[in-house]
Amino acid sequence: MKVYVSNYLSRSISILDYSTLEFERDIKLDENIYPHNFCIDKEQQLAYIPSSLDGELYVIDLSIGKVIDDISIGGKLANIALCNGELFISNEDSNSIYVLDVKTLNPIGVIGVDNMPHGSDIDCINNKLYVACINSIICIDTYNKSICKKIETDFKAWHVKLDRNRKEIYTSTLDGKVVVIDEESLKITKIIDKFLLPVQICFNYDAKKIYIADMGHKKVIILDYDTGEILDYIDINGDPQGLYISNDYKLLFISDTKNNLIKIYKTSDNTLIKNIKVGKEPTTILCV
Repeated sequence: MKVYVSNYLSRSISILDYSTLEFERDIKLDENIYPHNFCIDKEQQLAYIPSSLDGELYVIDLSIGKVIDDISIGGKLANIALCNGELFISNEDSNSIYVLDVKTLNPIGVIGVDNMPHGSDIDCINNKLYVACINSIICIDTYNKSICKKIETDFKAWHVKLDRNRKEIYTSTLDGKVVVIDEESLKITKIIDKFLLPVQICFNYDAKKIYIADMGHKKVIILDYDTGEILDYIDINGDPQGLYISNDYKLLFISDTKNNLIKIYKTSDNTLIKNIKVGKEPTTILCV
């Protein structure tokens, strides 16, 4: 397994060895490719990077470290998800989700949504895509390519993360909240108002904890999975943004965009075990 990190300002993808926790190599991208969010087709060893700068979707062959294809979509592209052979890309300028065939990159459809769609998370089993727009959370049927339900909100939704155990949606907001929404009814079940600028969210189902990167407090806040109360925090001494928890829940990977580091902590006692230098402004962390 490899750990992949998008470095926005250095226009690169860093690759780490998962078993040794050692830096392996960088993939240098073209000057106009600023990677923020991306997804990976594990079988084909391809990375798909939407660029907010030029409205292009770039395809990177990870084995050779080169751009092998691109398609012009236009607008300010944000998040991307891969599900059942299709790519779903949020476009903040056109307030839409673009759908492409992953093999041909041919367009399949465009789904109009609400203002400024940014974060998204996908449930491939139930064919649902959940999208955070600035004042709503939208559920898209990925099979029919249509909106099947939505909830209008009075908070500024930014990122979403599905809790697949409880079928809930955790939404980080630009106004310092984490809002929990029932996946089926799209009704708000809990509002946690203890943050400044929460970004990425991940779950430790083994220890019943929730980790939330708060760039405002410069910490990763740790919540009790059952109550939502703060249990502890990890002082990053930087700007935490991306999170990834290992499959055995023993390691937490954090991207520190200020210090250009991937910081790795033991989840048992929140101790730092390693800093790995990567490119400038690391954001998204994926492991495949």
